[in-house]
Amino acid sequence: MFRKRSTKGEVQTEYSCSIRFLDDSEPIQLNFKKDTLGQWLFDRVCEKLSLVEKDYFGLRYVDAEKQRHWLDPLKTVYKQLKGVNPMVLCFRVKFYPEDPMKLHEEITRYYLYLQLRRDLHHGRLLCSPQDAVHLASYIVQSEVGDYDPQDHPPGYITAFKMLPKQNAKMEDQIQELHKTLKGQVPAEAESNFLKKAAVLDTYGVDPHQVKDQRGDQLYLGVTHQGIMTFRGSRRTQLHKWNQIRRIAYEGKMFIVHVNVAEEEDAANAKKKRKRIKQQPHGYKCLTVGACKYLWRCAVEQQLFFTLASSCNAPKLKSGGTLFSRGSKFRFSGRCQVEALSASENIKRSEPKFPRTNSLPNFSRNKHASESKSSTLNTSIMSEPVPEDRRRYNVYLAPSRRAQGMAEETPNQSFEITPTEAAVDVPGNAFGAQTSSPIVPESPVLKAPLAAEEKFDMQKVQTVSASAPGQKTPVNGSVPVDPSFLETSIDSMPSYQPNMTMDDDEEDDKTPKPSLDEQIKQLEEQYEKITSDQNHIAPGGKIGAAPKAAPASTGTSKSPPKSSVCATCCKVLTYSILFAVLLMAVTFVVLFYTKFDHPLLDEGRKQLQFLEPVKHYIDDSVEAIASKFK
Repeated sequence: MFRKRSTKGEVQTEYSCSIRFLDDSEPIQLNFKKDTLGQWLFDRVCEKLSLVEKDYFGLRYVDAEKQRHWLDPLKTVYKQLKGVNPMVLCFRVKFYPEDPMKLHEEITRYYLYLQLRRDLHHGRLLCSPQDAVHLASYIVQSEVGDYDPQDHPPGYITAFKMLPKQNAKMEDQIQELHKTLKGQVPAEAESNFLKKAAVLDTYGVDPHQVKDQRGDQLYLGVTHQGIMTFRGSRRTQLHKWNQIRRIAYEGKMFIVHVNVAEEEDAANAKKKRKRIKQQPHGYKCLTVGACKYLWRCAVEQQLFFTLASSCNAPKLKSGGTLFSRGSKFRFSGRCQVEALSASENIKRSEPKFPRTNSLPNFSRNKHASESKSSTLNTSIMSEPVPEDRRRYNVYLAPSRRAQGMAEETPNQSFEITPTEAAVDVPGNAFGAQTSSPIVPESPVLKAPLAAEEKFDMQKVQTVSASAPGQKTPVNGSVPVDPSFLETSIDSMPSYQPNMTMDDDEEDDKTPKPSLDEQIKQLEEQYEKITSDQNHIAPGGKIGAAPKAAPASTGTSKSPPKSSVCATCCKVLTYSILFAVLLMAVTFVVLFYTKFDHPLLDEGRKQLQFLEPVKHYIDDSVEAIASKFK
């Protein structure tokens, strides 16, 4: 009732935003209007990239409170980016496919490779040093081709920054492995990279910082398997999707209701039977916004990987209290089953695309295997990235910087970057998954914080006591079950992903105006034009009135406080009158009508204490009527 209606001119006003890509190439500028939906903007980006299998990707942005968000395709871009400055969206992988090799087109696998390369660099793709060296060798093979002693002198690996804690020993191992990969074209090296990365526990994990009951920090990841937690260098919990009954949040508390099987004695029988019981697990997030974002990510991941058809997607709601409506979520797009079916029906020929070189000074070597009949070989084009756009992939060595090559200093604090998304692991890594229906939420919203994880002693091997001068392992025990952890804790680094905000950083020195600032500038221009027209005399002469225009303009922009208070008082008065009228109508319906309905009967029983009020009103009405008689 009090909302300002937008005029036709405001709807036609165009706004501008920047889109960044996974290869850190030059961003593009896209214009949108006030009623433009997020799906339209995402489709334009996919057309720019020649991407057809776009169900696994999305656009992500960071708001003014440094909280990440995925662009909702069902809402307007204007409403979601309002207040965001600068207006920058990043093209990222949103749903990591269960099996990367099931992707139909090479260009789709290439963008997934770029995303995983970023995850490895920022510490989100946690793995043992041996696995990290293998992954890095595939990156080098894809970047520079076959090893050649003339083109690749000793120490050439130093120019590549691929691992969060890269050292000289690891670089020597990468160089030796690179020599053994002779003959692999970039597409083959990238496929081997994807196969190697897909078997890791942290494949595609987008870590969320949470705390347990004791206040200890954990990282919670949402994958195609379910919801998992990481403490130190180990994965401590895994709640599979077929075990999760409901996902909710309340304030800063993220709650997962898990089905747990308990044995109980059956009546009149010596056998024991299992009883399914719901057990809530609570995790405390840093902020309410972070908790809401985690809930939306978890619900969307669950629906994408478990639904057989997107037509059966339910509408979910959580976080509602007495004074707030909570958050609603409606799934849009196709689920994984539909996306794979659509990929099989792609009839177009493989599109040619350039592979971006993170190091312009290194050229990709040609080899005999590139003559194979493959669309991958026709797309081995090198397109150097500008120096100021290569900070996420590679950093030059100090020796090269001394020669005048400008490059940024590597970031040594490895905390998570809020630009990468979602997770996935192949289906045979931890057993087959069975999809479970999404059950409507129950009224229970509160749960205790997750207690300290208890491990199965059959799967844990106790570490012997260390010598007096030797340090004891921080985590205390080494899981030996391959499905629980692939390598021992002694060879695994601690899971400390990079938490810096690379999505909200702006390379341009001059920041772009936000939506609010653009609207304000347009209003100022419009008011200036109208004020100039009003001060023109009928004969065409301009009087002296324009000097007073700034004062009138300022008055129209910021109304006095008295008018604001008067508006608030009116709203409060109307609200009170409406409430009184509603109570009066309810009282008359309950006590002065003879409608027979279960709800009305129950209301009369509950409001029996108002019978004296009814008698008083009846007596008053009779007294007034007798006076008129």
